[in-house]
Amino acid sequence: MRQQDTKSVITVSHLHGSGGSAVARELGRRLGFEVWDNEIVRRIASRYDLAESLVEAKDERVDSFVERMVGIFGAAGFEAAYQIPPPLWLNDARLVRMTRGLIEEAAQRGRAVVVGRGGPCVLAGRRDVLHVFVFAPREARVRNVMAREGVDRKEAERRVAGMDRLRQDYLRTFYRADLHDPTLYHLLIDSSLWGQEATVDIVESAFRRLA
Repeated sequence: MRQQDTKSVITVSHLHGSGGSAVARELGRRLGFEVWDNEIVRRIASRYDLAESLVEAKDERVDSFVERMVGIFGAAGFEAAYQIPPPLWLNDARLVRMTRGLIEEAAQRGRAVVVGRGGPCVLAGRRDVLHVFVFAPREARVRNVMAREGVDRKEAERRVAGMDRLRQDYLRTFYRADLHDPTLYHLLIDSSLWGQEATVDIVESAFRRLA
């Protein structure tokens, strides 16, 4: 079978608090695939001689660096955490082009799990990619964030709503796509119904059947 007819990449899109990143990491471990999540941030920072904190602050975002950091940490927290602004050339559109280039590199190499960042749009139409969307009801995601991030309900609700908006805005702005559009994906899974381990089992099984 020709390589282009064999699934060698999985994209995992997810809602905040659904456990999608953890699912992607476990898939990578089981399949022996490289996981492109925080690795994208590290590679951009290394390739362009930037601080990882600056790249991470703008990663998968549309709003400005300063607006987002002040929104999360408050003005005092922002000033304490970051003493210098990002370079002027590091705007949202340029970072998206960098990210897109790395996703395309990962797909070309194969044996990769790409997390978020418009992966289903960047790699749309490729026969060697399985696109997965991991979601869960809002209440389940709020509880997960409370437990995982050690915050109270009000803060967990704020983080869930905020991250949902940022990811939706990212896809709409740069790919004219809707994060919740089922036609972007081959497989949609409610992780609150199945749990993390079974969610990974389902994706792995689907991947191996299609490979």
